[in-house]
Amino acid sequence: MANSDQTQGGYRFLPLNALIFVLALLLLCKLSFTLFTKVAADEAYYWLWGQKLGWSYFDHPPLNAWVLGLSDQIFGTNIIGLRLPAVVTFAGTLYVMWLFAQRLFPTESKNSFLIMVVVFLASPTLFVWTTIVYHDHLMLFLCLAATYCFTDYFARFAEDRETDVKRLYLAALLLGLAGLTKYAAAFLGVSVALVVLTSASLRPLLLRPHIYLAGLLTFACMIPVLIWNMQNDWASFQLHLSDRYELNAFEGINAGTFARYLFSTALYFGVFLLIPLVGIIWPRRYQTSFAHVGVRLAQITILTSMAIFVVFAARGTVHWYWSDLAYALLIIFMPIFMRWAWLIWAHVVTGIVFIAYGLMTYAIVPVELYFGQNGLEVGRMYGWDQVVPKVERHLDQLGIEHVGGTLYVSAGQLAYYLDRADIYDFAAKESQFNYWDQKNIPAGEDALVVHDPFGDLDTAKQRFETLTLLERFNINLMGFDVLWYEIYLGENATPIDDELIKVLYAPKSRL
Repeated sequence: MANSDQTQGGYRFLPLNALIFVLALLLLCKLSFTLFTKVAADEAYYWLWGQKLGWSYFDHPPLNAWVLGLSDQIFGTNIIGLRLPAVVTFAGTLYVMWLFAQRLFPTESKNSFLIMVVVFLASPTLFVWTTIVYHDHLMLFLCLAATYCFTDYFARFAEDRETDVKRLYLAALLLGLAGLTKYAAAFLGVSVALVVLTSASLRPLLLRPHIYLAGLLTFACMIPVLIWNMQNDWASFQLHLSDRYELNAFEGINAGTFARYLFSTALYFGVFLLIPLVGIIWPRRYQTSFAHVGVRLAQITILTSMAIFVVFAARGTVHWYWSDLAYALLIIFMPIFMRWAWLIWAHVVTGIVFIAYGLMTYAIVPVELYFGQNGLEVGRMYGWDQVVPKVERHLDQLGIEHVGGTLYVSAGQLAYYLDRADIYDFAAKESQFNYWDQKNIPAGEDALVVHDPFGDLDTAKQRFETLTLLERFNINLMGFDVLWYEIYLGENATPIDDELIKVLYAPKSRL
């Protein structure tokens, strides 16, 4: 890169061979994580969505479930069929990064591309969330692709108002599909609108029909979500905007959830990324319209999303990974203003340590057990090779058909490992099972009930005349008991009103 470019961006390129070596190591770790780590509880839950296709779902929009259902039909119920969609979307994400590198650093695109990918993969959350099939793998790919297309069109329009509008409509379609994957894509949509409104060179778009037609295209992609919510009393929107939080708006501050969000966000994305997170907001001049518009779009997305999550974290639990789009956009534009090579290497080294820990914990044994810590949350991923044969044996011996878990995630895991979609969730907590009418089995019938430390056995007991313990066993890994399971026989089902259960178990602040 020319000296003027380096002076303007303050960016020093790193040795190519070192970057290639680190990238190869990270990709090997990613392949290992894909093939050898246990299926996460929510992965199994989302796999079940793919077996029961619908307009949308209680927890999230439907596109990821549709993709998982298609992959399962083609490749079967196995780790390849489950996680191949994440491999494909990560390949798409790499391609988008390459497009950004070519536009931002045309003379040093290879080096800047490698920087983006290495920093991205060394962020523990982005590494994992583009490997497992939570909705984020698809949302991130679509949002980054949409960001590129919006940036490209806006930059061209700023220089030539008669530029081709095809890229604008492609951007709108990609944004709509991202919204059809996860609601967090709305932050990018809001940011696009704010970029247009706050930029003198882009405000003329408001006098033309294309920006509004593009908006309609984005909105049209969300029609399945709107149909589902209209049919189900806006349940999904209410969940994300209200029901999942312990406090009402303006009621006070939940210091615990607030602190956990800040700490876990910094730790699991990479503490060294806090420096560029501040740096991207710092005013500076950019050499091209593409860089100027792209950074502005990233800045607004980062500020709006993280500000809202900070506010919501003061009301109740907000998971750190909800900020993944903000960090992904940060990394895309970080090579423009990153000044210190040591910071990149520090991020890479700490990231590899976290990733190695994750590989050990999720593929072999929860590492925290060696330090006397409770590994229950991770432990629920293990032992299904022991649970399923016991369940099948009891079903066969007792001659009964129905089986369920005492929480939606254990019900999802049962469904995945038994490879059947007619599994019940006997817990009080609302889940997608409510909308499949798979909370109560038919009156008078019997069922097996699989329970673990996270489950809601009390509500399960209410659904049967009698609930008898058949078997209790521990899942032991390398001498450590990581979890226990209980299998019950529920006899003479007595269905209960789950609408009443939802009221009884509502947070106290809402009673």
